[in-house]
Amino acid sequence: MARYIRIENLTRGSVVAERCRIAGTLVQRIFGLHLLPRLAVGEGLLLPGATTIDTTFMSYAIDLVFLDRARIVTRTVGNLVPWRMVIRSGGGVDCLELPAGAAAASRTEARDQLSFVDLP
Repeated sequence: MARYIRIENLTRGSVVAERCRIAGTLVQRIFGLHLLPRLAVGEGLLLPGATTIDTTFMSYAIDLVFLDRARIVTRTVGNLVPWRMVIRSGGGVDCLELPAGAAAASRTEARDQLSFVDLP
């Protein structure tokens, strides 16, 4: 069963994702958004332990937000277009994939503190 969370940016007082799915299996983490339809506004996909993110075979751009264990943003990558790859850096341990423009809309930047709230 899929697990969903709401992600808030405590530093900026904004919502990063109203409904974010957690990739709970190895297959879900490996394939990320490749197996899912395009994210709608307010949606996201959290990839625990992601070391690299690629947009190979995707037909749309996404935003990436890398987080450390304390849920502090270590890096953001906005508007990552198809056929690109990003390697985790800066101490991040998880990666949040968002619709393109979502990180900027929530004003999420490096060193921001995020919060996860479980959804029913």
